[in-house]
Amino acid sequence: MKKTPKVSSIHNPSDGFLGGLRNVILSTKETDGDIYLVEGIMPKDSIVPLHIHELEDEIFHVLEGKVELILGDKTIQAKKDDIIYLPRGIQHGIKTSGNQTAKVLNYVIPGKNFEEFFNKMNAIGLHATTEEKAKIGVEHKIKFL
Repeated sequence: MKKTPKVSSIHNPSDGFLGGLRNVILSTKETDGDIYLVEGIMPKDSIVPLHIHELEDEIFHVLEGKVELILGDKTIQAKKDDIIYLPRGIQHGIKTSGNQTAKVLNYVIPGKNFEEFFNKMNAIGLHATTEEKAKIGVEHKIKFL
């Protein structure tokens, strides 16, 4: 594994395409493209819309609060210390549950494509059009539903 300084990506909720705060724990530069690990702080009422990854598996580890994950035709209520595996090719989405903020670790494997997707989406920001977001998704084999 390469030794590279840690990288922080989003420090203000308005900086990213999903809102909330994000901190990159492991970039793909540190893992030769294998893993992208991000800590996310999701304010109450946060939603990551349903989507499908063709190339990546994800693992969500809930550190604080509660989230609701849609995985295929299942709805999973997850709380602190729960770990949920989201395999590629299956639709999924996540939102906060209850009236509280949630903190999650998001492991993306392999990570390189998703990190590039995430950086492009953050660059266009919260107020990008659906078409702009969909175009970046298509480029990275991530389909929004």
